[in-house]
Amino acid sequence: MPSKLAAFLSYYEAAHRNSANRYVHHVAHALSVVGLLMLWRPVWGVCLIAGAFGLSWAGHFFLERNIPAFFDAPDTNTPAAGAINKLQVALGGVVWSLACFLRLFGRGPLPSRPHE
Repeated sequence: MPSKLAAFLSYYEAAHRNSANRYVHHVAHALSVVGLLMLWRPVWGVCLIAGAFGLSWAGHFFLERNIPAFFDAPDTNTPAAGAINKLQVALGGVVWSLACFLRLFGRGPLPSRPHE
């Protein structure tokens, strides 16, 4: 597994310690993927994506009691850095949910978790 992916997945796991928040995020990530697939119906697609972000952020504020990484400042101060950072966090969350799904079957890049 590439070290950047391993580091990101480890960071993402640490930022989502509350099991209820993990489930909220998995639902939100699934909604966002459906929203992306529904962009041929722009109103539905955008509403699903926006709802997914709102659901994820609510999970952080109410369950984890922290600020989502989406709101972190970018590493560099270039004009596109903020947008790139937000895109990486959003897409990275979907990758994390996929990795968690694969973990259910003993596959993927994440180590097994003890049952919570």
